[in-house]
Amino acid sequence: MERAEIIHHLSLLGEMVSEFGHSSMPTSGNFSHQILQKIEHTVQTEIYRNGWFNEANVRNAFAGIGTWLRQDVLEEFTKAHPYFRFEKHVSLILAGNLPLVGFHDVFCSLLMGCKLQVKMSSDDQHLLPLLCQALAEIDSRYLEIIELNPIKLSGHHAVIGTGSDSTLLHFQSFFKDIPHLLRGNRTSIGVLDGTETARELNELGKDVFDYFGRGCRSVTHLMVPENFNMDHFFSAILPYEEVLQNKKYGNNYEYHRAVFLLSQQSLLDNGFLLLKETSELHAPIAMLYFHRYAHQAEVDQYLSMHRDKIQCVLGNGYLPFGSAQRPRINDFADNVNTLEWLSNALN
Repeated sequence: MERAEIIHHLSLLGEMVSEFGHSSMPTSGNFSHQILQKIEHTVQTEIYRNGWFNEANVRNAFAGIGTWLRQDVLEEFTKAHPYFRFEKHVSLILAGNLPLVGFHDVFCSLLMGCKLQVKMSSDDQHLLPLLCQALAEIDSRYLEIIELNPIKLSGHHAVIGTGSDSTLLHFQSFFKDIPHLLRGNRTSIGVLDGTETARELNELGKDVFDYFGRGCRSVTHLMVPENFNMDHFFSAILPYEEVLQNKKYGNNYEYHRAVFLLSQQSLLDNGFLLLKETSELHAPIAMLYFHRYAHQAEVDQYLSMHRDKIQCVLGNGYLPFGSAQRPRINDFADNVNTLEWLSNALN
């Protein structure tokens, strides 16, 4: 199978997932009605298997993937990289915090011409197999190229894994003799300068609440000017109060609220989000940390100090508010170009 064929197949898949991302059953004849029905049913019911994966979040993930899987985008994405013609084997260990969060590693490896062994997270085991089935409807050779959830990962030339920082210590030991790209806990930061409009602060709400704040691109910490009135931020994010209707998010909100009230720590509370003033980086679900700064140099110093734990920064002069959970195809996890890494690891 040539790379041009894979790009064409992925572009057909992209057309299909884009339509699912916009709440409509695809009309294309590239896939059987049976697989389309299975995907639609799974999109609508995944929340009953994983309480974080509501229909809106799953469709949002599909829509994002659809922007990557376009013929012109994929051709430009791969043109400077080698193709291994399935002579190399790569093992992928996927995270499960967001729907299809590991799919970027899957299609990057396919585009490099690698056979895959994929260990899926127990939190996200239903969406990827359906997309692989769809690819196999286009070309049955994908059944030999992609192996999902093997009993044991073996025979690989490289490993890409994502997990918690503690899990990575185990991975580093287990794969010490094999080229490996391992990703741990990261988060994202919003930087306010005090000139933000209500609309911009509302867009920042997307960066905080999309996927219930569970991704490495989710903003969990704000840096605000010394005289910034947090009421402006609270007013702008009121439309997101529906997150409290999700049972898991609501339980997190109530738990952390109770803990901090019992410990008599100072908090800001708008009824669905807790804000704590601290320089700590990683806030738990349903909380947002913030701290104040007097000069831009303090912002630069904080970002530099935590650069190995920050995925992206939102704000004027940084990424636009509202764009955190809409990465482009070349917005790589941990800022490591997966194609370049595979090229170096497998040559």
